[in-house]
Amino acid sequence: MTTEESLRRAVEFHNAGQLQQAGELYQAILQSDPRHAVANHNMGRLAVEMNEPGAALPFLETALDVDPARAQFWLTYIDALDRAGQQEDARKILALARQQGLEGEQVELLEARIATGVSGTTDNGNPAPADIHLLSALFNQRHFSEAEALAQSLTRHFPAFGPAWRTLGAVLHQRGANSEALEVLQTALTLMPRDAMSYFFLGNALSALEQLWESVVAYRKAVEFNPDFAEAYHNLGASLQDLRRHQEAEDCFRRSLEINPNNPDAWRNLANVLKDLGRLAEAMDCCRRGLAIAPQDAVLHQTLATQLAHLSDFRQVVAESDTALSLNPESRDIWEQRLYTLSYHPDLSAPQIFAEFVRWGERYPAPASDFSTHDRTPGRRLRVGFVSPDFRRHTSRFYFWPMFSNHDHSVVEMFAYSNVLNEDEATSTFKTMFDHWRNIRGVSDQDAARMIRADRIDILVDGCNHMQDDRLGIFALKPAPIQVTWLGAAWTTGLKQIDYVLFDPHIAPAGTLSTECIVRLPHCFVAYQPEREPAVAPTPAMRNGYITFGYSGRSERLNHHTFRIWAEIMHRMPNSKLILDYRIFSDPRTQIHYRDFMRGQGIDPERVVMRRSADILEGLSEIDVLLDCFPHSGGTMLIDALWMGVPCLTLTGRPPLGRIGTTFLTNLGMTDWIATSYDDYIKKAVALTHDVAALNAIRANLRTRMKASPLMDGKRFAHDVEVAYREMYKTWIARE
Repeated sequence: MTTEESLRRAVEFHNAGQLQQAGELYQAILQSDPRHAVANHNMGRLAVEMNEPGAALPFLETALDVDPARAQFWLTYIDALDRAGQQEDARKILALARQQGLEGEQVELLEARIATGVSGTTDNGNPAPADIHLLSALFNQRHFSEAEALAQSLTRHFPAFGPAWRTLGAVLHQRGANSEALEVLQTALTLMPRDAMSYFFLGNALSALEQLWESVVAYRKAVEFNPDFAEAYHNLGASLQDLRRHQEAEDCFRRSLEINPNNPDAWRNLANVLKDLGRLAEAMDCCRRGLAIAPQDAVLHQTLATQLAHLSDFRQVVAESDTALSLNPESRDIWEQRLYTLSYHPDLSAPQIFAEFVRWGERYPAPASDFSTHDRTPGRRLRVGFVSPDFRRHTSRFYFWPMFSNHDHSVVEMFAYSNVLNEDEATSTFKTMFDHWRNIRGVSDQDAARMIRADRIDILVDGCNHMQDDRLGIFALKPAPIQVTWLGAAWTTGLKQIDYVLFDPHIAPAGTLSTECIVRLPHCFVAYQPEREPAVAPTPAMRNGYITFGYSGRSERLNHHTFRIWAEIMHRMPNSKLILDYRIFSDPRTQIHYRDFMRGQGIDPERVVMRRSADILEGLSEIDVLLDCFPHSGGTMLIDALWMGVPCLTLTGRPPLGRIGTTFLTNLGMTDWIATSYDDYIKKAVALTHDVAALNAIRANLRTRMKASPLMDGKRFAHDVEVAYREMYKTWIARE
């Protein structure tokens, strides 16, 4: 090994408490280079830790002679003099060091310890108070390397001293060694079974390892033994939120804020859990409370931008997001939320939005990928890997299943790279559809990329895009020769390392912007497979005597343009009503926001029912016509409605996100329901509902029509995708 490699290994041994191995390597370095400053210093430090401070002095004196500018060398030398009983020399050297600019809390602590004449151990077998104080100071000042070294020393010399084990566990967690931290913190709790702080650090390590239920147990112990432990309540809330125990999480965040109302992180997390509970107006208030405390909190600015978008109010979304990015331009979370919210912005053009995706992608330089030894045999079975966090009870399953269950495994060998946080019964179903299952949750991008290379994947498919829990960082490393994105956010990723995106001619006509090469499947870019088949009810106008329009999708897809056009439709049909059926519309405070918002766009709120149906498919039985949103079309909302026989009116907008409804209805053969302008949308809404009997007949036959369409032909869809894979592979061989 080179000197640098030997020193690195020695330090690793030293930090792990393997002092003999560390000492042998330090000695080897000093044999070839007797005046190596760091090796001399570390050899002296090792001697101090082995209770041989006198033996440490020659090494430390050499280190100082070689590099007198290193403050830590002075501190270690003065500490060794004191421990060797040479207090007078320690005082003199400390005074000399102060004259040369040595200062800080460690200096003050050393001076206080030397002045008392107390070092080493106390009568009760614990470390000296000054060492205990120093350990605490190093940790609190985030000098984690020094804190770890001191904690290692104290646990060796005072193995019954619990606080040293606790601090060692905490610093191991800080440097990502969470598995090691667990064992150390269990030792701390054996010595201090009612120590709230040890339980808190244990919860942190368990949370980092995504052992969420175990972290909940640890945090609950922390607050049991310290009922005023604000940070423990906060972290308990975060674990519960990840477990989708939203109401319990809210209670924890509120308790944390009762104790410490000045924690902006708690306000932000409370806002997020309130959003998950559908209480958007309260969530926005929490963002503003947090920003009043921390106006430079970048993530809070982006969280506010996201909350405003979810409230369909885009007036300040760009400004808040721009502020967030200016404060923290490298934040992954800010970028992901920014791209998501801007995709829905009604007043930005497709080129403006696309430019932000490109800007994000340019942050990832092209890796040095070498596929010169990759198998290029024409016509062979392809190894296809699929990366997703949504192999679970997520709406993506309705589109995943018809493809995965119909793949020809003699043509493709399927590998799943699952990033699922909480597996469920749907995950078990997914596992039966793949030849190989890999769990990459908690695995770094680099390690996951190595796994994919080891599996010799030909085509790696992203099934998430920029949605929650994406793993685009893996794709940025280019672990497979051919990389594809599909579904997810249904647009570009912005990554040049992804070669293709799967669309169709209707969702992505000529001119559609994408950093990936667009592959147009011949029919639809998805196939649909429902879980159940409830009876189709007659159109409700038959019994009501008036038309009920409806919307049952996410609120960020709505905006002032949508409500203004809907207002005109309702003006032309004065007896009609509108149902808004989604989680957020059941919240009283959010309802107040939307009443004011709709009134400002010309809709009488008294003609609008806001609710959340316990079963959305049953809720659709009360809607005559579903009104699609724009400029971003709905997705599963439209499929659900069509499945229940409900006609859908869509507006062809900016591709591809504004043409999801266009491709669904084209593949269904119902192009009369596709509008090409605002005026056309209004006219078609009036015309479609003019004949209630005809509307009812459409409803009765729509499901049969849907079953016979490409929308539900999973076998043909899977075959089309396999043909696309084969063409990609042929192209790659030819290019290479």
